[in-house]
Amino acid sequence: MDFVRSEGLIAATFTPFYPNGELNLSIIPQYAAKLKNSGISGVFVCGSSGEGLLMNTEERKDVAEAWIPYAAKNFRIIIHVGSTSTKISKELTAHANSIGANAIGCMGPCCFQPKDTQSLVEFCQEVALSAPNLPFYYYHIPNTSGVYVKMEDFLIMANKVIPNLAGLKFTSMDLMEMLSCATLENKKFDIIHGHDETLLAGLVLGIKAAIGTTYNFMAPVFNELIKKFQQKNLNEALEIQTYVNQIIKIMLSTGSPISGGKAMMKLSGIDCGPCRLPLKNLSDEQIAQLKEKLEGIGYFDMPWK
Repeated sequence: MDFVRSEGLIAATFTPFYPNGELNLSIIPQYAAKLKNSGISGVFVCGSSGEGLLMNTEERKDVAEAWIPYAAKNFRIIIHVGSTSTKISKELTAHANSIGANAIGCMGPCCFQPKDTQSLVEFCQEVALSAPNLPFYYYHIPNTSGVYVKMEDFLIMANKVIPNLAGLKFTSMDLMEMLSCATLENKKFDIIHGHDETLLAGLVLGIKAAIGTTYNFMAPVFNELIKKFQQKNLNEALEIQTYVNQIIKIMLSTGSPISGGKAMMKLSGIDCGPCRLPLKNLSDEQIAQLKEKLEGIGYFDMPWK
């Protein structure tokens, strides 16, 4: 099938919760406006950053529905439907299709993980064909899902039985494998880069789009990186990548990219509330320490922000 190829930065959105842990969908209009104003080209909803697997099916549908009104030609809504249950993933896929999502992404099941290519393809085939006209992206994030199937083998086999297979959200440090996937069958598949800290490497390898957590609050900086790369100014692009990686290290030092990321989102003006268990939330003291570390490297006064 024909599908729109991804371009630019796509934010892996956080799911807003009230202090009591219930969904706080009232934040999303403000959230969407901030992302659009910062140069984001779309959102990846209910993924790992969005704590999708920590919500029940109805909650995931509610979050998806809350984002759909903000879909536009230059702002795609990709809904993550991955689950340990094929039945649940199929239900979420059909729902995403019914509300007008632009595409779906699906992580491999993180319990009873597929150990071979055919098992993963069969799982994805059932999910994808629940909405055969909706572009399907496999979400390759082996360090989280525990699914270590080779993606080149997956694409070759899946291409034969999943007609709406669009490509991959490739969140792995194996850039050789990513390049193999991106050049497979005359660059047929849409490969979306998934590690913010290696975006420049992805651009060098020909990738045109990226989905990431820190794009929620650092999109202008990464867009400047992309601009410098396109201008063939690699030294300045590398300078920006090196700098943002210092920020990412500080975020990761909180113990979780999600709890740390939500805290940084709050410091950026959008309070997405707490994380759900088993994720740990930062105390007020820890958030103050995080802010101090960020101030120490000039985060709030970045020349590119």
